[in-house]
Amino acid sequence: MLIRSRWSFKPLGRFLLFALSIALLSPTRQCLAAAVEEVPLIKSADRQKVFIEGARKEGKLTWYTTLIVNQVVRPVKEAFEKEYPFVQIEFHRANSEPLTQKALAEHQSKKYAVDVIDGSTPPTTLRRAGLMQRFYSPYSAEYPPELKDAQGFWGVTNLYFLTLGYNTRMIKPNEVPKAYEDLLHPRWKGQMIWPISRGSGAPMFVGNILLSMGQEAGKAYLQKLKGQNIAKSTASNRQVLDMVIAGEYPIALQTFNHHAYISKKAGAPVEWQPMEPLNATIHTIGLPKNAPHPYTAMLFIDFVLSKRGQRVYQSSDYLPAHPEILASQPDLKPGGGRFKQATYINPDVHYDKINEWGDYFETQFVK
Repeated sequence: MLIRSRWSFKPLGRFLLFALSIALLSPTRQCLAAAVEEVPLIKSADRQKVFIEGARKEGKLTWYTTLIVNQVVRPVKEAFEKEYPFVQIEFHRANSEPLTQKALAEHQSKKYAVDVIDGSTPPTTLRRAGLMQRFYSPYSAEYPPELKDAQGFWGVTNLYFLTLGYNTRMIKPNEVPKAYEDLLHPRWKGQMIWPISRGSGAPMFVGNILLSMGQEAGKAYLQKLKGQNIAKSTASNRQVLDMVIAGEYPIALQTFNHHAYISKKAGAPVEWQPMEPLNATIHTIGLPKNAPHPYTAMLFIDFVLSKRGQRVYQSSDYLPAHPEILASQPDLKPGGGRFKQATYINPDVHYDKINEWGDYFETQFVK
């Protein structure tokens, strides 16, 4: 059985309001003091000045992240600290579940340490527990509706597109499956493998099929796919792709296209093939309640959502979410020449549906 990825949290009720010093505020502000909850919602013309004045006094930011440290966390930290040299960023890196549990435990013990938290699931899981704060960023207007929260609880820093990866020594480009129906060809029976994690594995494939084809047609397709005897692995998406590179299987499903690109660039016999609509997940960032450094937190959120911050993700071989910032390899994003359509799995849809999709996968493909 798979371990469920959802945790049952109860709202903590009323949170402490931290009164901020008048010295932190711009003279143009009408209010003499602002609660922590009010700072992220400032929309006044002197908003940037207010945040900079406050951040100078705070001097610190604590960032909880699921991103890879050396690849992108350090570059983002260095770029932000260069722009705001009076701020020092401290970060804690962990996978989604332990990161969420850490933030929850700290709130329950009233040890408010985290200023911003990111990941595909942590911000939404914490929001469902009543632990996230709405915020306003003018940069959100530059993103399409599917890449921002209508209620203002999260923004999106980067994207992940899950595709088919194949060994180029075992399959010729003109032979590789190019559509979901192609996976049903007898040639591929027992020749494919996929990871089974609920975060980005086979259950997400199930969800994409059901969302894009509809329940009836989607389940009919999945029943046919079941007969292909796809090998299942508890390894990560990256490790499953490495199995394909090693020649253990010719095809892997649910692999990240940028992983295949990076490996190919390094000389590995691997390529990715889009099957539209692609399964896409989004990496969100948000502001926990009672963040101890709210002014700096808002400067940071603005930075990572802005074009200048998004270029740091681009140069780190991540796929920037901003629609005007291309990937370092443009065809890794929609409109770059290799695919146009993707099903973006909204964090709330993922939260509400992932156990349903995971249970379907278990009953139909595992048992």
